Amino acid sequence: MKRFLIGMSIFSFLLLIVPFVFPNYGVYITTEIFIMAIFALSLGYIMGYAGLVSLGHAAFFGIGAYTIAILGEHMSNSYLLILMAVLISGIIALLTGAIFIRTSAFYFLMITLAFGQLLFAILWQFESFTGGADGMSVIATLNLGAGAIGETNAYYYVMAIAFILSVIFLYFFISSPIGSAIRGVKENESRMKALGHNIRFYKLIAYTLSGMMAGFAGSLYAFFNSYVSPDLVNWVFSGEVMLMVIIGGVGTLLGPALGAAIYIVIQHYVSSYTDYWQMIMGAIFVIVVLLGRGGVIHLLMDLRRKIMVPMPKKQLPKVEEEIT
Repeated sequence: MKRFLIGMSIFSFLLLIVPFVFPNYGVYITTEIFIMAIFALSLGYIMGYAGLVSLGHAAFFGIGAYTIAILGEHMSNSYLLILMAVLISGIIALLTGAIFIRTSAFYFLMITLAFGQLLFAILWQFESFTGGADGMSVIATLNLGAGAIGETNAYYYVMAIAFILSVIFLYFFISSPIGSAIRGVKENESRMKALGHNIRFYKLIAYTLSGMMAGFAGSLYAFFNSYVSPDLVNWVFSGEVMLMVIIGGVGTLLGPALGAAIYIVIQHYVSSYTDYWQMIMGAIFVIVVLLGRGGVIHLLMDLRRKIMVPMPKKQLPKVEEEIT
């Protein structure tokens, strides 16, 4: 825990100087990375620590975003709007998860995909309520008590704090007794069941928590982007965040966030030079899978171990050899 807190302190200090080093566009991209990193953390958690692979996780991101857009027309309290987005996402995750976790592996993947596409169709059809295919503008502005936030640097610091708090929360939850039990279910479900644990309960807790985190990320995105559309719940977006998780590193805390950073940077910067940025992303994905199935973060950890291999201690000659 001490190393984690020290590492987060150093990381937080480095984040403070980013706006003074990066140009305005770079700060804007970094702000988006923080939001997508929270979203990737939510999916990375259930994939790496609960063994649940979802292809409809963007549904909760979209629910959080649309909650801000719809309720923002009737209320202006940013704290209340974000809380409502998290709660609604959590409730829907709880209700749907109670059904979905009865399946496993491939069937769980497909039923979450179907749920995401069902929500996509609903948002597409109810034009009078959601704006349909055209989406809808977000009227509400982010105001945390010091006035409406509009500047790029202000958004950057808010999203940076939200990301840091999300990482710290997830770290302590994973380290908690219930977090350890969820990991136990993922590693050896049969043994946990034999010990008397309610397997579905732990999976449902993990799925609900993940949905709430995704809804939180969606609410931040709605404030940041000032626009939402049905594309936020489409299976393509779910596939993109899954790609972030795999590239960064499944089963690690910060791997999904690293994958989100890699994906967003390539999407925005490389795409400005070539229209084939998706091909480059695909090549990176193949390389990561072939060289290290643990993702980029595992490759970096392996490289660190090789660089910092302790030198073998020089053995002293035996007394007998000195005498002879």
